Amino acid sequence: MSGKGDVDLFTSNKKKIRGWKRHVRKIEKWKQRVIDLDIQHLNQYQRDYAKLWIHPFYALQRRNPPVWFNRLLLDAMLDVYQSWYQKLNEFGEPFYLKLWIYDPQFINSQVVAASKDYLHFYDQTFEVGDQEKQFPFGKYTYLRKKLEKFDWHSHIDCDVYSESDLLDNIQQGWMSEKELAAIKGKAYKVETIHLSVGGLDKTYSVKVGDVWVGSIKKSLRYRETLV
Repeated sequence: MSGKGDVDLFTSNKKKIRGWKRHVRKIEKWKQRVIDLDIQHLNQYQRDYAKLWIHPFYALQRRNPPVWFNRLLLDAMLDVYQSWYQKLNEFGEPFYLKLWIYDPQFINSQVVAASKDYLHFYDQTFEVGDQEKQFPFGKYTYLRKKLEKFDWHSHIDCDVYSESDLLDNIQQGWMSEKELAAIKGKAYKVETIHLSVGGLDKTYSVKVGDVWVGSIKKSLRYRETLV
C-alpha cells in the first residue's frame, strides 16, 4: 500500500547531478557485484534478483537517470541476464529468469530469477497490460538487436493506495483534499478488501507506467544471440 511520501516518490528532483563520468563507472561496479549468480543463496531461498542500487538514482526518493544512462544500465543488465542464464542452464532444471524493465521509471528495473517451489512465484506479480503495445525499442537504439531476441510482454506499473491510508494522510496534513481527489480520479481500478483484523477497506490502483517482462525467445540458443 502507498502511504506518506509515496505520492511524491518520483517527483522531479531539480538538484543538478554532477560527475557523470563517476556515475558511469558505478554501472560497471554494479555489474561486477551481481553478474555471478549466488547459487548458494538461490538454493536456500529459491529466488534472487539484481536491482539497480546505484546512488543517487536508487534512493529513498527515486530519480530517473537520462535515457543515455539508462541504455548503459540496460546493456549491463543484459550481461547479467546472460551470465545468470548460462549458470541456470547448467543445472538442467526449469527456472524463471526475466528482465523487468520499467517505463518510464527505469531505475526500478531488475533481473529476477526463481526456481523449484518459487518457479511460478512471480507469475501474478503484475497485471497484464496492453498486449498490442510494442516494446519501446527506439529508446535503446544500439541495443535493439539484442532486445529483439527477447519475448516482451506488457504489464501495468501501478501505485496502490488504501482508503484508510489516504484518510490518515489528510488528517496528518500530509495530503490535501485536492490530491486525494486526483488519486481517486486517476484510479483505473477500485477494490473493496477484507482486512485481517476484521472490517473492510478500499484500494485505488493508479497506473504510473508500464513494466516490460522479457525473457530470451525459446527458439533461440542464448549463447549465440547476445555474446
